[in-house]
Amino acid sequence: MAAPAAHEQRPMSSAASIASQTARHDEHDIEDDRTIVATSRPATRPQSLHQVSPEKINGSKPPPDSELTDQTNFLPARQVITVYLGLCTALACSFIEQTIVATCLPRISSDLQSGSESSWVATAYLLTSLAFTPLYGRWSDIFGRKIVLLVALVVFFIFSLACALSKTMIQLIVFRALQGIGGGAIITVVLIIVSDIVSLKDRGKYQGINEAIAAVSNGVGPILGGVFSQYTTWRWAFWLNLPLAGIAILVCLWLLPLKKVHGDMKSKLLKIDYVGSGLTILSSILLLIALTWGGVTYSWTSAPVLVPLFLGVATLAVFILWEARYAKIPIVPVHIFRYRTVNGVYISTLLNGMTFFAVLYYIPQFLQLVHGDSPMRSSLLLLPFLCPIALVVAIGGQITARTGSYRPMVILGYTLWTVGQGLQTMINQHSSTAMIVGPLLLSGCASGLTFQTSLIACQAAVPRRDMAVVTGVRMFVRLFGSTITLAICATIINNTLRAALQTLSLSADQISAILNDPTIINAGSYYTSTITLSDADRSAIITGYSKGFRRVFYFTVAYTAVATLAALFLIQHHDLKRPDDDELKKAAEDLLKQKKLSKRGTGVRDSDLEEGKHVSTKRVVVDAEKVGDGQGVATPASPALSDSSTAAGSERPKKSLSDAEEGMVIQN
Repeated sequence: MAAPAAHEQRPMSSAASIASQTARHDEHDIEDDRTIVATSRPATRPQSLHQVSPEKINGSKPPPDSELTDQTNFLPARQVITVYLGLCTALACSFIEQTIVATCLPRISSDLQSGSESSWVATAYLLTSLAFTPLYGRWSDIFGRKIVLLVALVVFFIFSLACALSKTMIQLIVFRALQGIGGGAIITVVLIIVSDIVSLKDRGKYQGINEAIAAVSNGVGPILGGVFSQYTTWRWAFWLNLPLAGIAILVCLWLLPLKKVHGDMKSKLLKIDYVGSGLTILSSILLLIALTWGGVTYSWTSAPVLVPLFLGVATLAVFILWEARYAKIPIVPVHIFRYRTVNGVYISTLLNGMTFFAVLYYIPQFLQLVHGDSPMRSSLLLLPFLCPIALVVAIGGQITARTGSYRPMVILGYTLWTVGQGLQTMINQHSSTAMIVGPLLLSGCASGLTFQTSLIACQAAVPRRDMAVVTGVRMFVRLFGSTITLAICATIINNTLRAALQTLSLSADQISAILNDPTIINAGSYYTSTITLSDADRSAIITGYSKGFRRVFYFTVAYTAVATLAALFLIQHHDLKRPDDDELKKAAEDLLKQKKLSKRGTGVRDSDLEEGKHVSTKRVVVDAEKVGDGQGVATPASPALSDSSTAAGSERPKKSLSDAEEGMVIQN
């Protein structure tokens, strides 16, 4: 890349300005990602458009990511609300599915007679969500946000139906894994779409709405799971997805007016990093299989654990090498890890996912197996943890939007979460309801402070062109933490319980029956067709479970403590007000007005404007004041140019760096 021209006292031309910004690609924050737009303020002089090659702009061959369409599309408030109808419906589907099986697991284990594999019902969903999540950010860059979201919803719908019809535990686990491919994409792409249509400073309150929906959906999920398990059948946990996903598909088809992505299907398919995609999926699955089997199904020193663990690490190393040196359009550009704040967010988010899902999945099991509560009551007792999240993230989003500050809330959130998890280690089979609810309430409020603020932090730290990628990787990191924590917790609890059972006078078959069907020890259910337990045996088993859950909570204290340190020393403050935000908002409003005018016969096809084609070889001057008024009028530079008067203002009132790389720039 050629060095930028030396700074002069006179204003730089647009081409020189863009070259200077491009050369500063790896410098701090977002200075290299300012989108150049045609200003519509009356006080400014008219802008002109002309054809310039990318080589003249950059002084070299354009970077690979210049082949991707900038999908930033800030919308007016009324349009944002309309789009949110579709996004919220889609988001609710995926978040309900994350938690609805938490209170169903004991009943699923009993019905399918496979308790030792029951953790895979949750793990399989998270595993595939995790393995594919890094791909969604880049795929949405290539194919467009809307098409990726709709495909994800269709996949989610089909395999929700398959889960509901499962006859064996193996079938259920396989279909849950395939369902997770769609479920993970829904969350990631929705977060990216919100970032496309809302400015960084205003994003806090809208992402807060997303997190509130997530919290409410997570809260409704266990309640529904408890109701279905106790009064009907756990299969309704999957039947429920069919109408919700169906509605989401229809709403998204009609209410997501997103930007068109340039290129035909063949060119888009050629942009996919197939090698990187395969490597990330393979490495994720191998690592998580090893971590899930270790200490539960097989010994940590056994071949079924060591072989996938070794292969997973080796594949991950090859993936990193490929992405850094050979990938044309990498799935995970390694330069994003140069940002200190991004690294801090990823570390804390990993531990956030580990803590959140440990509480979400193992508090209901603690309440049912140790406290003797029903599935319904155990799900209701999760509400003190989940409901405050909805309120706190909404308040935190408003604070972020008004103050432009997020760092204090992240640090405070993880600090309070550490305290809450510390209090949680004190509960046992004799604890009162108040003693259980108190730590959950504090932890819920604390976690609410960390969700949307950490997302804003990593997006603020990088240029706009990296926004989709860092968002996708953040979701990958959180799901990775969620998945490995379920494996770790299952290992701790099963090993602790197995040790407690060895002290009792039980046969191997009886021990296996207890591990496969935890509901045997529920209060009022001392006898089953396979085993009879005395009061003393039952008490010893409950004590073993209680000890195992306490050890799990010790781990969550360590997770949140390390997350607090990462937030304190790595996450930095970044300005949420980008230089071009106001102009992009104005451009979006003008775009809506000009689309209406273009349909009245302006002489320029919408497809030409959307694809950025040069509609005139001569110079066109935009009447900025009239464009600002939404009239979409262009003033010719000379009388001979009247035939191109609609070219400048009909469809694309803003120009970005990506537009320039395609051959169209704004000249000062």
